[in-house]
Amino acid sequence: MASNTIAQPFDFASEELATKQRGLWSMAFRRLIRNRLALVSAIILILIASVSITAQYVPAVERHSAVQQQYTNTNAPPSAEYWLGTDVLGRDSWARLMYGTLFSLKIGLGTQFIVLLIGITVGMGAALGGKVSDGILMWITDLAYAFPDLLAIILFRQVLLGREWPIIGSGNPQLLGFPAPLLVTILAISFVSWVTIARLIRGQMLSIKEQDYVLAARAIGASPWRIVRAHMLPNTLSTVIVSVTFGIPLAIFAEGALGFIGLGVPSPYTSLGALMGDGYSNLFANNWLVVWPAIMVAVLMLCFTFLGDGLRDALDPRTRK
Repeated sequence: MASNTIAQPFDFASEELATKQRGLWSMAFRRLIRNRLALVSAIILILIASVSITAQYVPAVERHSAVQQQYTNTNAPPSAEYWLGTDVLGRDSWARLMYGTLFSLKIGLGTQFIVLLIGITVGMGAALGGKVSDGILMWITDLAYAFPDLLAIILFRQVLLGREWPIIGSGNPQLLGFPAPLLVTILAISFVSWVTIARLIRGQMLSIKEQDYVLAARAIGASPWRIVRAHMLPNTLSTVIVSVTFGIPLAIFAEGALGFIGLGVPSPYTSLGALMGDGYSNLFANNWLVVWPAIMVAVLMLCFTFLGDGLRDALDPRTRK
């Protein structure tokens, strides 16, 4: 009995494009692992993240509680019992450093996740929505870019923490396992950090949509969503990945500035910036309290910067050999 089903033609063009894209990504990965500085930076970042996460659940790694106070053992120097010493309240500096590092990494990664959502939405809307939407969205982007970053973060954070909002207000201490002050800090930094990636996405898509392969796909009847999904978004991923990699240390540094001036995550939570702020107020009693978090911030920023440089070199078509 003959079947009435008509077989759909195989899309050789899309399959060839997907194969080519997989080849380019594998080539970029090989170029990245040949960059020793970027590879070492990635390994160090993985080790730091692994140790800071493990310290929250394995007592042998955490050593002592990050919040337990021992007034008979304050400002102790580094020793076999307390690897990095204790602070002015007798709390273990190693445990607090791991706790603060994990919080700072959460802020950096969480900020870039929200930045990606806002930046891609605004950039795509401006590039593909016509002249009116482009003008409106770019006017909003320029307005956000003109406002001083640190001042905007402080104002946005204080507005959110100063109200009883349904989700992130002071009356809701936890959301999905995260403290409300952490989420507010992430939102405040994201509020001023999405501008760069939105401009990058807009510029990339304005250029890509005039390329021959996009015009050919439009001529054969491909839907706008298919063109965006199959041709435009994949060709902006390299720019997005590099921007996110550079954005993580900037978010950590912004949070560090907030924590240093006392506007970071409140006690009993802590971050690298809060640790530096607490250490600075007791600098003459125990200067090691500033050294450890400052070293960790420097290591994180250098590693993310070197990794971003390596990704940019690996993903830039002009540097492929």
